Amino acid sequence: MKKGAIALFVSLVVVSLIYAVSPRVLVADFKSSFLVDGRKLSSLSYLSDDRNDNWRAEVRRVLLDNGDTHVDIFARNTDKDWGTVDGINTHWDGRLDSLRSDGLAPVVWLRSDDSPEIDSLGLGNQLDYNDSVVKSVDDKVSHYVACLECDEYYSAPEVNVIIQRLRNKTDRPIGVHLTPGMRGKEAYVKNADIVYLQTGFDLSEAEFRSEVEYALSLGKPVVVSEYHIDAVSAEARRLGDIACEYAGVVGTGNGRGSSICGSLAKETKERFQDEYKDELSVAMLALVTLSATRLLDLPFVARYNFVNNTSYEVVLAAPISENVDLGMTYRDDGRVMGFLRGTFDKLFTGAKHRTREDNK
Repeated sequence: MKKGAIALFVSLVVVSLIYAVSPRVLVADFKSSFLVDGRKLSSLSYLSDDRNDNWRAEVRRVLLDNGDTHVDIFARNTDKDWGTVDGINTHWDGRLDSLRSDGLAPVVWLRSDDSPEIDSLGLGNQLDYNDSVVKSVDDKVSHYVACLECDEYYSAPEVNVIIQRLRNKTDRPIGVHLTPGMRGKEAYVKNADIVYLQTGFDLSEAEFRSEVEYALSLGKPVVVSEYHIDAVSAEARRLGDIACEYAGVVGTGNGRGSSICGSLAKETKERFQDEYKDELSVAMLALVTLSATRLLDLPFVARYNFVNNTSYEVVLAAPISENVDLGMTYRDDGRVMGFLRGTFDKLFTGAKHRTREDNK
């Protein structure tokens, strides 16, 4: 049994390595409404001391009435029209907890646009500020957006530096939001987990669809984030519903009707599988080779169940008793299945004997 327990542990470790599709996973679909009557009830201002608790309660009510699951908030902003937020204070925990207790998962936008005071401090200052934000709130947030309309004040390399720095501090997904349209801005989202698409306002349906389709062509999950100034309007809800017609759209940010978007968890898993398919194949080959050659005394047996030019399945099996094996199969498409196999003569013999006795 000791050997079997070790085998089970090793198998679970292997499963974890294979199936830990990416730490940057969150449950979708998610829905937010960060513009309600323009900036009048914009959730982006939620952490600002320029807003009071009655205002915050009204924001929560509006978002919940709109069916939202997530809420967008600034961690830094010096544009007074949107409420100044510059420095983590003792009120943040309570304000974030009030959202979470109402079922609204915070999405932290690490800085705003139209904030020259922040620009003048330089990128290094913002990187340090981001570190402090993550350290303070990481256990309370769903994910991060690097910056609002990043391309107004950062170059693509600078945005990618922000993302890489965040990678060292958090396992949460990281989005990038830009000025309207993605054409010519592809480098900005190269390392992002999520494209936060601003389509622009007052577009025809055909124009709106074109912007969504181009963003999706970049091969990353997309939140259609900004397309209307009033998220509770009928037109905002109509556009949100259109966005969710597309596979790969995992959320909306300016209102939606009753449609359901895709799953970011699924999108991230599939992207990880595509990106690391070769590495996983090499890992499986190594396990099978080690098992066959007995170069190491592995507590399980690894072998190919089938293999051809396009796909394979590997079986990992470990004995837990003389007649019973515990194991799992892993396929190159990412499917993992566990199994228990063996002979149960005594169990079934006893069952048959009891059945015969009952029939007399």
